[in-house]
Amino acid sequence: MQRKAVLWSLLAFLSAAAAAGAQAQKPPDEDPKARELPDGDGKKILTAACVACHGLEEVTKFKGFYTRSEWRDIIDTMVKYGAELKEGEADILADYLGRYLGKQAQ
Repeated sequence: MQRKAVLWSLLAFLSAAAAAGAQAQKPPDEDPKARELPDGDGKKILTAACVACHGLEEVTKFKGFYTRSEWRDIIDTMVKYGAELKEGEADILADYLGRYLGKQAQ
């Protein structure tokens, strides 16, 4: 019986934490990180497809870390997890991320 109460308490806590996180996440057009990124089709795809599941900071924090090819692999993985992209958008997004957030050639 006590075990059930602990599980319900944990579930309630996790639900509250998820709700608080969702409220804390700024809409893409209000996020200062979004204003730092150049406009274009890639940005539109980024803010529509990627920010649907997590904050833009989860993408921008990797600035300079991945090459265009590595970004493309990440995009493919996110599509497997449910990110919705139309045909051709993965390449546009990979080009955009590679250009503006990608690892620069040394």
